[in-house]
Amino acid sequence: MQATRLPPLGALQAFEAAAESGSFAKAAEKLFVTPAAISQKIRGLEEQLDTVLFERSKQGVSLTRVGQSYLIFIQEGLEKIRLGQQQIKQFSNLEVITITTFPSIAAKWLMPQVLSWMDSHPTIEIRVEASHSKVDFSRSASDICLCFGNQDYPALNNDRLFNDTVSLVASPRLLTTLTDTNNLDAIFQLPMIHIDWGSHNQNLPNWEDWLKAAGLSIKTTRGGPHFNLSSMAIEAAVQGKGLLLGQDVLINDELKSGRLVKLSEVSLPLGQAYYLAYPERTLDNPNAALFIEWIKQKAKELTP
Repeated sequence: MQATRLPPLGALQAFEAAAESGSFAKAAEKLFVTPAAISQKIRGLEEQLDTVLFERSKQGVSLTRVGQSYLIFIQEGLEKIRLGQQQIKQFSNLEVITITTFPSIAAKWLMPQVLSWMDSHPTIEIRVEASHSKVDFSRSASDICLCFGNQDYPALNNDRLFNDTVSLVASPRLLTTLTDTNNLDAIFQLPMIHIDWGSHNQNLPNWEDWLKAAGLSIKTTRGGPHFNLSSMAIEAAVQGKGLLLGQDVLINDELKSGRLVKLSEVSLPLGQAYYLAYPERTLDNPNAALFIEWIKQKAKELTP
């Protein structure tokens, strides 16, 4: 067999279906052909490869050792083709824009903006995918990633959105346990909520950072709950479970409603800004380009 000669796609589909079902008859049902057609395609594939892929018996078929190895590559290849088919359909629909971002950013900031956009652009659908995983734009249907920092996508467009800060906040419910809410020594005997950002922890100010910036030498004696999602930490603070260094952009609604209150004017910036990362293909969709400019303007409104 010549190295550059590939088997027919139909033969590979027949091979995959038969391997997964263990039956030519079941493979035929799946592909809407006859069992004889499946048998013929696989026989031709085996002749082209000059090897036996299946052991035949009255009970059905099973893969040979070579067939098991070959199946891994065929499944991966066919899956990429199927993914490509799905992306063609989505990319041809200019009225759908897909954005990927962190769960907390999605829930606490992006979604309110998206809903506002959709009110004024009812024919354009925005899909928000919440994930901590890096987006592979060569395989993903995502058009835009709202990410933390611009280091993950150096070959793409990176538009700066905003740099958030953290402030000391607490629930009024928690503060009722204190006789003097202006006494920081007493305040810092309350539980403190901790947020774990993993590899990004160095970019998230912690309690020691805040106390140092505030010029305080208070010794904290009580622990508190730990979370890996900012949104979970915010909800815990609202429920009165502890003090929080909350991201100002994410706790805006809680501050406006009075569910959280600021206990100090001292705030610290995060180590990196938030960015929009996107490939050039995204700009081929005029609706996506319009949304990018719109969301960048909304982000500017966060800066006094």
